[in-house]
Amino acid sequence: MKNLAFLFLLALVGCQSSHLQIAYNESSLAQRASGVMIKDLATGKVLFEKNADQYFMPASNMKLLTFLQANRIVGNKIPSFKYRETKDTLFFWGTGDISNLHPTIKNTALRDFLAASSKVLVYGAPLKQIPVLGTGWAWDDYNDHYSAEISDMPLYANLVNFSATAKRWRIMPDAFEAVSKTGSTLEVRRNWLKNQFELPVLQTQNYGSQDVPFITSPDMTAFLLTDTLHKSVETMPLAVHPDARIFYAGKMDSLYLPMLHESDNAVAEQLLVMIAAEKGWDPTKVIENLKKEPGNEFMKDIRWVDGSGLSRYNLIRPKDFIHILELLQKEVAPDRLRTLLPEASKTGTMRNVQDLNPGVRIWAKSGSFGNTYDLSGYYLTKEGKTLAFSILSNLGNNPVKDIKNSVVEFLKAIH
Repeated sequence: MKNLAFLFLLALVGCQSSHLQIAYNESSLAQRASGVMIKDLATGKVLFEKNADQYFMPASNMKLLTFLQANRIVGNKIPSFKYRETKDTLFFWGTGDISNLHPTIKNTALRDFLAASSKVLVYGAPLKQIPVLGTGWAWDDYNDHYSAEISDMPLYANLVNFSATAKRWRIMPDAFEAVSKTGSTLEVRRNWLKNQFELPVLQTQNYGSQDVPFITSPDMTAFLLTDTLHKSVETMPLAVHPDARIFYAGKMDSLYLPMLHESDNAVAEQLLVMIAAEKGWDPTKVIENLKKEPGNEFMKDIRWVDGSGLSRYNLIRPKDFIHILELLQKEVAPDRLRTLLPEASKTGTMRNVQDLNPGVRIWAKSGSFGNTYDLSGYYLTKEGKTLAFSILSNLGNNPVKDIKNSVVEFLKAIH
């Protein structure tokens, strides 16, 4: 009887695999550079794989690996900044925390801490500058919100928000009002080399809202804090003192949620800086050092260059994502993992993934840029089985929407 049951199970797996192979061949996935792997997490059986050991550009699927590493290292609370007090001076250093004065996360811990001090305020700038853009990022994305600069102490998400009502501009933080002038552009444009912003002439009552990255520097950090606090903040290159204490503010899940639900690139990049601060590493070497950490041996064959996946230099295989998903399932509580990952037809970037098979639920991270759509996550069947899947589809000479539709249609072939 046991042999019959085993043979029956093999037949079911073989039938599923054949069915998925037909679905793959009939889809437009087969006409592009695509790779797929689907695995039953309970049995360990691979239900289907196609080019699963080939490398693809992961786009924002890379945030799954960033989440895995940050969740292991940083802890549950946000290390907001480091500080040390002497008799007359308060020294403070950045840890990469993007939540400080963030327009939606609204962490005011740094502002409140500095405002309450009567001592001289000195911001300790990094001795070695952190590259403000990731390797392989498109330079002409500098004006787009998803390409905010990376820094040790982000403020206001390193973005300037422009909006207008009743034909009046509202600029936040308002410290940038003096460098914002009306011009002939159709949208707000920043000068490539300096913090000067050209605004369009308001033709209607309202403009909506546009976030534009500003150029960061230690002097800009000190300037913004001085403007916010209405008292002087000095800055100097200064190594973090060994006696410096960490000020914790907020929960890390408040950062993971926008990174995974809304695919916030800036949060992902700053998490790598936070990992470096937690470990005492050079932020420019964080990925290199992570690959040497115990339990990360699987990363030696992954080309990982940034935290967000914005770079096309990242290269990873579907089978690598399956391994990452297996690790997340083991290391993150199920309810928490399902909260942090967007769910199909309900939340985040997956809210528009609809018309699934009856009784099916999917939690996954999507990723896209021109010619690419990728999706990796968990597929809960109507029978209650949890499958891990990764579908990476690159180099499509058609709209991303069409590539996305082909990925979703293929998912419907899973029974």
